[in-house]
Amino acid sequence: MKPTQKTMRSLRRALQVSMALCITTACFLVMASQARADEERDLIATLNSSASVTAKSTACLRLRIVGTTNAVPVLASLLAESTAQPLQQAARNALEGMPFPEAVAVLRQALPRASGPVKAGLIDSLGWRRDIESIPLLKPLVSDPNSEIAAAAATALGRIGGKDALAVLTAAPDKVSPTMQSALFTALLQCAEQLHNTGDSPGAASVYRDLHSRKAPDNIRIAAWRGLVMTDASQREKLVLQALTSSDLELQTAALGALRKLDIPALREACLAQWPNLPPAAQLALVETSLTKTGSPAAPAGQQMQILRTAAESPYLPVRISAWESMGNIGGADAIPALARAAASAREPAERDTAREALARLRGTGVKEGFISHLNTLDTPEKTEVLRALGDRGDAWATNTLLQNAASGPSPVRLAALDSLRKIAVPNTLLPLLNLAAKSSPDADVQPALRALYAVCQSAPDKEQTTRQVLEAMNGLNAQQRGLVMPVLAELGTPAALEATKTALIGTDPDTVRNALQVLTQWPNASAAPILLHLARDTTNNTIRILALRGCLEVAALEPDHAKRLAGLQEARLAAQRPDEKKLALGKIGQIPTSAALQVATADLNDPELTTEAGLAALGIAEQLAASEPALARETAAQVLAKCKNPDMVKRAWALRGKPVGAAPFIQDWQVAGPYRQPGATGALALFDVPLGPEKPGEQVSWKPVPRADQVNLMALFPNEVNCAAYLRTQVIASEDGEGVLLMGSDDGVKAWLNGTVVHSNNIDRGDLADQDMAPIRLRKGANELLLKITQGGGGWSARARITGSDGQPIQGLRFSAPAQ
Repeated sequence: MKPTQKTMRSLRRALQVSMALCITTACFLVMASQARADEERDLIATLNSSASVTAKSTACLRLRIVGTTNAVPVLASLLAESTAQPLQQAARNALEGMPFPEAVAVLRQALPRASGPVKAGLIDSLGWRRDIESIPLLKPLVSDPNSEIAAAAATALGRIGGKDALAVLTAAPDKVSPTMQSALFTALLQCAEQLHNTGDSPGAASVYRDLHSRKAPDNIRIAAWRGLVMTDASQREKLVLQALTSSDLELQTAALGALRKLDIPALREACLAQWPNLPPAAQLALVETSLTKTGSPAAPAGQQMQILRTAAESPYLPVRISAWESMGNIGGADAIPALARAAASAREPAERDTAREALARLRGTGVKEGFISHLNTLDTPEKTEVLRALGDRGDAWATNTLLQNAASGPSPVRLAALDSLRKIAVPNTLLPLLNLAAKSSPDADVQPALRALYAVCQSAPDKEQTTRQVLEAMNGLNAQQRGLVMPVLAELGTPAALEATKTALIGTDPDTVRNALQVLTQWPNASAAPILLHLARDTTNNTIRILALRGCLEVAALEPDHAKRLAGLQEARLAAQRPDEKKLALGKIGQIPTSAALQVATADLNDPELTTEAGLAALGIAEQLAASEPALARETAAQVLAKCKNPDMVKRAWALRGKPVGAAPFIQDWQVAGPYRQPGATGALALFDVPLGPEKPGEQVSWKPVPRADQVNLMALFPNEVNCAAYLRTQVIASEDGEGVLLMGSDDGVKAWLNGTVVHSNNIDRGDLADQDMAPIRLRKGANELLLKITQGGGGWSARARITGSDGQPIQGLRFSAPAQ
């Protein structure tokens, strides 16, 4: 089919666009090339001009990147002895980086004429260029009397490498300077590595062997040993084993690295044959390197298990732990007996736990069948561990085996089976577990069976259906058996389960009634509360009344709706006859963050038997409401402060109430002593707990009066003092015994004593603000001695204090005076 005119036009447009792009690209390349040529010409002109050394050096650095063979002659001219050394260095660097034979030829030609640092630099550049043609020039320089030149030549030959360079280095004199010796050894290592990389392992091994036998520094000796291990396969096992058992720690470390790095079965076999002679670190490395790792083949499966079994008998705990852990990763059914034995008998908890985890992690061929078959041959401790592992593994296929073992056998076996049934929690174990719990003997098995039963109920997707199954099964049990399994109804928590429990509660059998009551008190929601409240109101049995009421309070507190919860708790609260029951009700009401609950709590503040519990409940609610209803929170705090004297409650109430509203005056009648220091104690925090002058019994203290003011400026009294403390004291004269609050501000920390007893302690580094701290206090009628310790690290130093009543109001008749000396 012929193309249409439209298609032909499209093809012509595409061809035109393509040609335009090609032309544009070519133009761009030409322009770029021309720009580089222009730049090179300018840089060469700079070098030929009278520009400064700095400008010419900068031009050389740029020519290293943009220069061509056109720049080589002018750069070569700068290598002359008469050129400034920085400029010589810049020209050499430029030539070293230019990828042209002419550039390296210039470096080579300049070498015989150079001396000193310039010559060493040229040698270095020839080495980096790996210039084989310069080897004849470098050969005599290896023996140069200038050690820096000789070392540079050796280093360059090492970089160039090859047999010719190696021959020169090998023929170097034995007695050389330390600098030359280090360079020579490093160069030989480089040559050996190059030989190995190019496939000449025997040649490389010869060099490594020679270096290893010399009296070389440790780093060279160890590097040569590593190279010899890599290149001499015939001696590898012998070298590694000798190093592993060597007293040379650096060599032993290198051998451990080789053992971990090399994936060579023959090496592992050789190490395994010498297992008793290997140090713990080598045994551990052998275990770790025998395992399958991503991207790295491991030992064959048979060799792996042989290594792990041997390691499991090691006297070294870390080796045994590694063996058990590895066995859990790669083991099959044949690992079960050993792991079970270790889990049952290991003395060290870490080893026991590792074996248990490994047993639970086994996933190899035949493991499922292996667990079943080994169960019949293991002793009780090992059998117990296998049953435990089945649960940890979540093996639902093992439920029949677990049920069989839960029904008979020694106690550890039964309990392990029941615990695994709890972990697996599959529906088909519901009725068997119910039967086990009902007929458990001894009674010690009842709770484990119930826990397993609870787990099955929790995991059941249809609680109503599960309830019907349980109730139907319970109908076939006698009264005692039903009593044992009745707690499962609370676990289900369905309406049908509640109705069945209520029916049991109104029965005539005392044990059944008691069991039903206990189940209702453990109900998972508030639906059981009305039943318990009705029982508490109507029963004449005081014990049942107490249990029912307490249970009612517990389950009523589970109601999520705040209003309904408060109503239920209020009903129970009104039915309470004993103070402890009322206190329990207040505790539950205190967890409801509503103003209605707060009103109920504060109403009981006037009851002397309930004041403390009512205050705690009110504070708990007010603290939750403080952000949204601050005025209500402050009002509650004032009510609590008026009735409650517990120090912790007073602090909480003050935190809610805020600053005192009565504007009690600050204490102005102080005496001061100090400053005191302790050698070696720097900063306010370090001095706080160090007993100083006034704190020491019998210590002679000089007290001085302080100018009357709301704030004591200690820095004004003791200018420029740092790393010290001062003490303030006053007499507080009260007209009667009573409770109060000591409010303090300080820079820095403050400790307060009232009548010789510490009432407040705050070790801090801070500035002074009014009423930063508060402490509930009890004043006795007459004189009370107040002592403050104020620490000082540096900067400001001051304190202030005042006393109010517990309600925040000034205390009538309270006076202060300076004590007599």
